Amino acid sequence: MTYKISDSEWKIMEILWEKEEAVQSEIMDALDVKWNKNTVYTFLSRLENKGLIDAEGSPKQYRAAVSREECVSQEEENFLNKVYRGSAGKMVAAFVEEGRLTPEEMEELKRLLEGMNV
Repeated sequence: MTYKISDSEWKIMEILWEKEEAVQSEIMDALDVKWNKNTVYTFLSRLENKGLIDAEGSPKQYRAAVSREECVSQEEENFLNKVYRGSAGKMVAAFVEEGRLTPEEMEELKRLLEGMNV
């Protein structure tokens, strides 16, 4: 299943992954930016409609319906397809050529490549 999660929705998902379960007021308290109640409710409704969260009870207890790992994997794939036309090699090459990797990251990349036995 493909998920489209906005930056704002991602913030709410992070809270639910961390807390496992929360009511709207707890989510509002945990946000690093202060949104009004209607804004938070709108994002919660969108996430619920997308099947990313579940809600039960009164007041509603919200919980993530998909794992963080699943969403991260989807975001990585979306980014790779959008920016590098699906080529992980082109992405890694761009990071290396632009000097975006630390010496430690370069060493880790070298170790991973050597371990692939290709």
